[in-house]
Amino acid sequence: MNMPVFDQGDQSGQGSQQVTEVAGWPVGTDSFFQPRRVAFWVLAALILNGLFYTVYMFSLGVRVVPVTASLGLTVWGIYTMLFVQAFRTLDLLEQHPTEAYVLAFAWGGMGAVYFAAPANVAIQSLCAKLISPEFVATWGPAIAGPVTEEFLKLAGVVLLVLVARNQFQTYLSVLIVGAMVGLGFQVVENLSYTVKSAVHFPLENQVYPVLLNLFTRGLLSGLWSHAAYTAIASFGVAWFLLHPQRPMVTRIAVAVLCFVLAWAMHFIWNSPFLEDLFDGGYGEMAVMLVIKGLPAIIVAALFWHVAARENGTYLHALAAWFVPERDLIQDDEWVRLGAPMQRYRVRREMGWTYGWRARRLKTHLQREQLRLIRKAATYGRGPQTLKHETAVRRLRAKLDPIIAAGITAKT
Repeated sequence: MNMPVFDQGDQSGQGSQQVTEVAGWPVGTDSFFQPRRVAFWVLAALILNGLFYTVYMFSLGVRVVPVTASLGLTVWGIYTMLFVQAFRTLDLLEQHPTEAYVLAFAWGGMGAVYFAAPANVAIQSLCAKLISPEFVATWGPAIAGPVTEEFLKLAGVVLLVLVARNQFQTYLSVLIVGAMVGLGFQVVENLSYTVKSAVHFPLENQVYPVLLNLFTRGLLSGLWSHAAYTAIASFGVAWFLLHPQRPMVTRIAVAVLCFVLAWAMHFIWNSPFLEDLFDGGYGEMAVMLVIKGLPAIIVAALFWHVAARENGTYLHALAAWFVPERDLIQDDEWVRLGAPMQRYRVRREMGWTYGWRARRLKTHLQREQLRLIRKAATYGRGPQTLKHETAVRRLRAKLDPIIAAGITAKT
């Protein structure tokens, strides 16, 4: 495989970066602070505008139901961090810095929410005039929500791609940003519903609304909500970006198809389909939510699987070119390099067989190997990767005697 390395431009300006050409894809160091790009200022202005709106709306709830507001903020904050940790675990190459996650979440929770709320009201009002208020009461959320929300969330993904263009080298790099945008929309929407439900809750209790919304909106519908929809739509953006050799019509068609698929999943979720088959009990409601949500999570999981496999192939290509030494990445480690679950099983088995210290060393070893690959792919091998090479060899020197002692003890 011909994988030349070259330096492009200087490293002094905001828009300049050192670039490594890997299998035809440039791996660069574009930051998400790009004041010379219009997309950066559009993104920043709209997020800031949404921030004022969100803070104002939340402050009203704080004055009326302060316990619910503070507890809800804590609960949904923890909920967010669990998803972020999952996304970071899947992204073996750590393709995005923290600011990418923050900006994506902020767009979904502030920029998109700010525009979606009045747009949904306007569409439903128009449907009430053209058709009937009864129709809107039943079908309004299914018609308005997918149209405005999916478009606005995906617009944020496109803006982020335009801000830091060479940050997006794999399907997974785009899907993670898309999922974070959807998660931001989902969490802020859930927090808003939590506060509103507490205001109108039939009991004098500000804790029950938080638990009820966490169960219904967080657990029963969290896996197949906005994060899944935006990940599906973002797969089309990724395909468009990573297949420049294909005809433009084909690339656009794939992007539109993925968007329509996300829209359809959202439409089914918001629609009254299946509601007549179930009563209002919590048990039957949970079954209905699972049935309606399964198509979205299945499609999102399939797209994510494709992205993860492509990411693993990309990771192997980088490692083969930049880190060929087998003392840095051994054969058995090479096989599992792009498979997060296999790497986890190795760590777990290491802990069971040789103790917690061996597992901890193996965890650090795997992490340093990935950092070495990423740093080498971005800047090339040299002084900038020396500390990671040294760390890998040092950790292996500590781990090997523990494994040898364990094997000797068994024999």
